Order: sequence, then C-alpha cells, then structure tokens
Amino acid sequence: MYFIRQFALQSSRRRRSAASPFRHANKHSSNMPDDSKQMASLDTSVHSAGIEEVHNVPMSVIKRPIPSVLDELKVLSLMDTIKSERSEAEVPPVDILWITGSEGGDYYFSFGGCHRFEAYKRLNRETIKAKLVRSTLGDLYHYMGSSAPKYLA
Repeated sequence: MYFIRQFALQSSRRRRSAASPFRHANKHSSNMPDDSKQMASLDTSVHSAGIEEVHNVPMSVIKRPIPSVLDELKVLSLMDTIKSERSEAEVPPVDILWITGSEGGDYYFSFGGCHRFEAYKRLNRETIKAKLVRSTLGDLYHYMGSSAPKYLA
C-alpha cells in the first residue's frame, strides 16, 4: 500500500490538500473496533490513495453522467449496513472528481461507487461519505470522451 500511495502522489497533477467546501466525516470514530480501524486504512482506490480526508458531500451536487448497472442484492445489503449506525462506518467513501470551472464554480462527478451511491439515495440520505479528488477537465475527458462538456463555467 505504501508503494501505491507514493506512486499515486508522484505521478498525479492533483493537489494533496485543498480547502473543501464540505464538512469532514469522522472516518476513524472512537467507537469503531480496532480491526475496523485497520481495515479503514485500506478503503482507498488508485485515484484517492494519497487522500486521507473524507467529506460528507451533498448528494444533490454530484453528477453521475454514466448510467449504473446495479446488482439489486448488493444495493439492498449496503442499505442494511448503512442503516446500522455501528456498521455504517464500515462502508468506504466514494471517489468524486472535483473540478473548478473556468469562471469559478465547483463541479463534482462520480463514476465509481454506484452501489453505495444508490443505497444512500434510496435511504434518502442528504450526504454521502466521499474522498474529493482534485481533477481537471482533461481528467473528465478520460472518463467521458467526446461526451464531456467543453467548458465548465
């Protein structure tokens, strides 16, 4: 994991720490069992390997331009886990690409974590735990190709 974290930080144009407009989620709460704290350190992806901060991002600001293909049983299982206050901490955060528009404004795109996103949505949660990955419009083109917006105001 150390190698991946170092590799991701060195090869990334993204800034490690940026002022987020969202409040921080308490990822390592004191009531988590010790083994859950150890597992929480593995809650990462290639994109967010160097990002420790977890935020509560409003569901309403997240754009998901690619339709999800969902496993219904997985969504239902996640909903049960999220409903339980004790086990909700075990659900890893989703990665969100955070792009600042050319004239200001913040845009949030999510491509992975579709089962987690759907579970939070069905439970009518206002926020979802997320790692904000500072990105550019060029990064967005990697996901969306020619469907990506040309400019974000």
